[in-house]
This record gives sequence, structure tokens and C-alpha cells, in this order.
Amino acid sequence: MEESKAQERVEQWIRRSSKGEIGHEAEVEATKDLRLLKIHKGFVLCDFLIHYGVSDESGKRHEGAMATLLDIIGSLTAFSFTAHEQTTVSLSVSCYSKPNLQEVVEIEGKAMAEQGRMTSVRVEVRTKHDRQIVALGIMWMAHAPPKNAAPQINKSISPKL
Repeated sequence: MEESKAQERVEQWIRRSSKGEIGHEAEVEATKDLRLLKIHKGFVLCDFLIHYGVSDESGKRHEGAMATLLDIIGSLTAFSFTAHEQTTVSLSVSCYSKPNLQEVVEIEGKAMAEQGRMTSVRVEVRTKHDRQIVALGIMWMAHAPPKNAAPQINKSISPKL
């Protein structure tokens, strides 16, 4: 798949998910009001409005929702870089502050490295008004097998029956 097609698919996914047209409930809620600002190979930049669906009882951004959003943006960033569906194999999330309800944050995903079928991605979330870091996600993504592929079993590590 060529680079522009991968970017087009990322744009379409963000647009449709942020409107609740596609995705699982957690994805839809985590990406509601997500707006794509810029995309190119290995780079995704979005704005996001903190809304009630992703806030905790104190009206601040919920950490679980933040981890979901970081994972989604990381996967989309890796896809824009490799043009392959991605599966998260390692995710490290650091939350530094909690933005307020109705506050706009900026989310930036960057592909950092590629090793074989693995891609390293860094996702930063910052407040829009003063650029203070809210959260940081570092992840390794792997090319996902095709949806109709049979699972591969490594017989050398299978237990003896």
C-alpha cells in the first residue's frame, strides 16, 4: 500500500471513529471529538477535547481512557509509517498531569524506529494553551497477521503430550 493510501485510511478512521460510526465502545468514547491536524509518514498530530465520557469523578481525564487514546494514536502512527495493520506488544504510559474537563490537548505520535516487523512509536499529550506535558506513551507495535490467516504454532516450544 502506498504512503498516501495509508494516510488516507488513518484520516478516514479518525473521522469516522470520532463521530461514533466505527470502533468498539471504548475506542469510540476515547476518540470522540478527536480532530486530525496533520499527518505524514510516521507522524500524526491531533487535537482532543476532554469530555465527560473520558473523565473521572473529579472531572479530570481518566488514566485508562488516556492509555486507550495513546494506544490508538500509536497504532495509527505506526500504520502511517508501515502501511500495515498493527498490534501493540509493549506499551509504557506515564501520566504527568490531568487536564480539566473541556480543555483541549494536543496529541502527537511519531514513529521512532523500525526493526523487521516491529515499529517503535512515541506519543505525547500536551495541553494546547501552555504546552505542558500531560502523558507520554512509548510502545512497540508489530505487524498484525491478516484477518483470515491461520494461527502459527511454534512446535519447538509446544509441550510434549
